[in-house]
Amino acid sequence: MNGSPGAADLVRLWPPSRAPASTRVTALLVALHGDGVRRSPLGVHHQRMLRLHGQIGGRALDAVVTCARCSTENEFAVPIGAICAVPEPATDAEVALAVGVALVRYRLPTLSDLAAISGMSVPEGLASLAARTCLDDEAPELADGDIGRLAEAWEELDPAAAVQVDLVCAECRADVVADVAVAEFVADELDRTVDGLVHQVDVVARAYGWSEDAILALPAQRRRRYVELIEQRGDPSAFPLAAVGS
Repeated sequence: MNGSPGAADLVRLWPPSRAPASTRVTALLVALHGDGVRRSPLGVHHQRMLRLHGQIGGRALDAVVTCARCSTENEFAVPIGAICAVPEPATDAEVALAVGVALVRYRLPTLSDLAAISGMSVPEGLASLAARTCLDDEAPELADGDIGRLAEAWEELDPAAAVQVDLVCAECRADVVADVAVAEFVADELDRTVDGLVHQVDVVARAYGWSEDAILALPAQRRRRYVELIEQRGDPSAFPLAAVGS
């Protein structure tokens, strides 16, 4: 699918489950753009999620991080524009890692690779990723230091994979690094948006008997206006309007 998803797409495709946020957002993006999404590096996936957030009219992403030194809660805005502006890695990007006297080639891990190591410990998962992404005929066994250097090289190639914001604590002036869980923010916004759309369908369908497809095909402003009119006349089937961006 090209372009922004419409209201009907979101209601039809957004998984109404208790699955992890990353699983749900990935499933939606696969439904919108095809299974090639699963072959994307993590940084590219983060950028795609944030662009989807913008397409559905998502609000600014405000977050809070607690200072480890003084326990002050520091609010900050996730720099969506800066993250999306980070250049994507080349599709054939490789890491050449010196292991002993040899240079071993590795590709960037994809979402499919990361899904395959779900549930593993960090050391076990990184070792498995190294084996899965090795481009040479035989993947060598890597020492902890080698795996650490490989992880750093992956981050350099795919800088949007680790979304972090550097702050100074408002109270004690200590440096604070905030890790941003992109999928959690986007999933919360999608839940809010889809719940609002379903509510609008419920209100308008009760009042006029229109179908879900007909209601969702209306421009967002007209859908909201119909709900406002129903509420203004005191229709007993109308409930408070949920603010949505689509």
